[in-house]
Order: sequence, then C-alpha cells, then structure tokens
Amino acid sequence: MSQAITLNLPDNIFLPIARVAQATQQPVEELVLTALQASLPPLEGLPDDVNENLSALETVDEQSLRSIMLETVPVETAEQIHDLLERQQLGSLGISEQRQLDSLQRQADLVMLRKARAAVLLRFRGKPVPTAAELRQLSGQLA
Repeated sequence: MSQAITLNLPDNIFLPIARVAQATQQPVEELVLTALQASLPPLEGLPDDVNENLSALETVDEQSLRSIMLETVPVETAEQIHDLLERQQLGSLGISEQRQLDSLQRQADLVMLRKARAAVLLRFRGKPVPTAAELRQLSGQLA
C-alpha cells in the first residue's frame, strides 16, 4: 500500500535533490523516496517481537529516547556470551547451551537495535544525537 502526498520543498532542499537526480538519471520522486527510506528505515523483515519493540519507540518522548541510547548489555550477559562463544569455537557447546547463547545474543542484539532506532528517531525529529563521548560521559554521571 502507498499513500500519495504533495510536498512544497524550499529551493535549498529541492535544488540539491534535483541536481543529484539529474546526475544519477533518477526521477526526483524516486530520490526523495530513497532519502526518506534511509532516514527512517522500515522494520519489515524483523521478528515480530523486535518489530513491536522498535515500533513502540516511535511514540516515546525525546528524553526517553536519550535514556534508551544509554542502555547497555549487562556485564554478566556479555560475559556469558563471551564464555559460550569460546566454548562454541572449541566445539564443546551442548544443545541447551547453544539455545542459551542464541537467547543471550538476541537480548544483546535488541539492546543495540533499540539504541540505533532511538538515534534514528531523534535525528528524524530534528534533535541532536549525542556522540559516543557524550554518551560515555552521561553514563558515568548515572553510575
């Protein structure tokens, strides 16, 4: 499904788009659509629970998005993943341990995806995205 919209773009936005469209022999509409897709990537193709989790971030306030950017994988989880990966490389990982590793990796992946989506949403809303150094400083203040 698609929706038709009409946009009035100021020259300082339209002219660079038009130049790139001409240089790449693409319609302006296609280039604008590509730019929009890149600025707020779709969530299709992700597992339903991940899609729901990331979609829910679209409605949270700026401060909550900044807090999400401070989330980390708990140290004990990271250590468990590290230990299980080492055992996996040695070929000594049982089925239940493989399931545990898969689960822990999904949890860690979700933390990273949430952080990335929060940054994308902040930028999409025109808000500044903290640098890695700023995030470390904020994390230190909370500890």
